[in-house]
Amino acid sequence: MKKFATLLPDYWLAETPQALILMRLCRQSAERERISEIKSLLYSQKLFIYFSSL
Repeated sequence: MKKFATLLPDYWLAETPQALILMRLCRQSAERERISEIKSLLYSQKLFIYFSSL
């Protein structure tokens, strides 16, 4: 008799609603951090361009 493996996601053990909510919140937090970092880099570039043109 052959056994067949099923393809499960890496987080299949943590599929409780609380765990999924926590994972989503962590992902959203990481996205906000990336956006904030991009904004600060753009802001610093604008300041650099402004002061270098004086």
